[in-house]
Amino acid sequence: PAADVKVEVLHKPFLCHRKTKWGDMMLVHYEGFLERDGSMFHSTHKHNNGQPMWFTLGIREALKGWDRGLKDMCVGEKRKLTIPPALAYGKEGKGKIPPESTLIFNIDLLEIRNGPRSHESFQEMDLNDDWKLSKQEV
Repeated sequence: PAADVKVEVLHKPFLCHRKTKWGDMMLVHYEGFLERDGSMFHSTHKHNNGQPMWFTLGIREALKGWDRGLKDMCVGEKRKLTIPPALAYGKEGKGKIPPESTLIFNIDLLEIRNGPRSHESFQEMDLNDDWKLSKQEV
């Protein structure tokens, strides 16, 4: 079996009114590192004009490893994800990330918003998780 995402909770807020679920929009600050040498390849603090990034959980908008590792997260929570190549950029790599790289992300969740309902509906219908809807699923 392929390796899965290793999730470490670095900080958990005392109160958690809501946890992330598929289809939620998440506002995050993050730093990404290559496991092999610890070098940073991206940071929203340094690269994105210091701005955090929005993405939608569970629709493959970000890495598969993020979709798996950021579910049930609370605002104010910080997680460290160690993502194997199969759930990151795999055999191709991307930009500064060489092929077959295990990636480490430190992710800080700043805000959760309800995403478009269509994402949730699609995932509830896509029973075999193949990103297509068969006649039976519809």
